[in-house]
Amino acid sequence: MNTKEIPYKIYLDEQELPKQWYNLRADMKNKPAPLLNPSTLKPMTAEELSQVFCEELVKQELDNDTPYIDIPEPILKFYKMYRPAPLVRAYCLEEKIADPRKNLL
Repeated sequence: MNTKEIPYKIYLDEQELPKQWYNLRADMKNKPAPLLNPSTLKPMTAEELSQVFCEELVKQELDNDTPYIDIPEPILKFYKMYRPAPLVRAYCLEEKIADPRKNLL
């Protein structure tokens, strides 16, 4: 057993910032239900979603297959300029759910 203590808060250097978002839906066996159009109660199309979201977000919202999505360069630049919060390890949650991985790190 590795007794290395991982700190509660982890601050990333610019080089360590993620370059891609992880699309959880790509690995889900049971995909979530699609967003429904409130007036028709049918799944929303890309055209309908584009009235609310920008084109890139519409593509991501409708993508059930791509596991990793590149973070756009303007967002990466913003992340380098301002990181809203450190990564925080949920030690209390791990104890409550008896996470077996906690002893592997």
